[in-house]
Amino acid sequence: MLARKVLLLLMASLLFAGSFVAGKYTTVDLEPITTSLLRYLVALLFLSALVVWYRPESLRLAAADLLPMALLGTFGIVGYHYFFFASLRHTEVANTAIINAVNPVLTGLLAAVFIQERLHWRSYVGVAIAFVGVLILITQGQLTALFQLDFNRGDLLMMAAVMSWVVYSLLIRQLSKRYSGYAITFYAALFGVLQLAVLAIPEGAIAQVQAISLASIFAVLYMGIGASGIGYFLYNLSVKDVGPTRTSSFVYSFVPIFVALLAFLFFGETVTPIMLVSMTLIIVGLNFTLKGTSKRPVPPIHSEK
Repeated sequence: MLARKVLLLLMASLLFAGSFVAGKYTTVDLEPITTSLLRYLVALLFLSALVVWYRPESLRLAAADLLPMALLGTFGIVGYHYFFFASLRHTEVANTAIINAVNPVLTGLLAAVFIQERLHWRSYVGVAIAFVGVLILITQGQLTALFQLDFNRGDLLMMAAVMSWVVYSLLIRQLSKRYSGYAITFYAALFGVLQLAVLAIPEGAIAQVQAISLASIFAVLYMGIGASGIGYFLYNLSVKDVGPTRTSSFVYSFVPIFVALLAFLFFGETVTPIMLVSMTLIIVGLNFTLKGTSKRPVPPIHSEK
């Protein structure tokens, strides 16, 4: 039984990690908005097929929640993925995954500020440790760069992606009181696709699709079905088996490790001592934060990761 639980967690982590590598392939011939649109068109088709499993009534939506659901699409689909794919053009794949691991740390901190979630003192210690880890990575260990504003553009874009996901997570915490994880993910994808379809027009999406490479096609299919579809399903099975806090802690800890391994295998990216130090600090901070969270669950990650 324990082996099954660990296997589910490892498979979910690996599927999410694969999206970072797949996203790197799409940067060759697709712009960020177009990549996001194609990914979530695939994901939306996959999620629509799951209606048979979850039943149509699970998608009933109150009129008052139309705007919050639309904002999920704005921050979690459009904002996060635009900055994510843009960052992959300017930084190492492993860097994006390490920075992404700070998501639940910042979510917990801002949840305490904006929705009055009580946090244990360990959570604040975790926030501080993880923040130092991110600064070390962004400045490549040269913390004096903080005073010179000399940062890697890709790392800063990934931080913008993280902040978009934090807003998305805070919205989920409120909507999860009334809707299932499936309904929230479906409507986030739906409203995200509608917004991306409009934004992709000036980006020349049609011309990009006509010239898309085979590698990008497989990458988009993987991100839409593997990460946003199967990965999400396995993640939620793990939440049911071991709880949201342990699941989130395990997945966010292992995704950067798997990404570093995959980046080495596919792109020959080396793991530097600075990356190892940063990854260690963020994972330690993550575990401190999640062990000190309030009774409310950490929201599930639906893509990415």
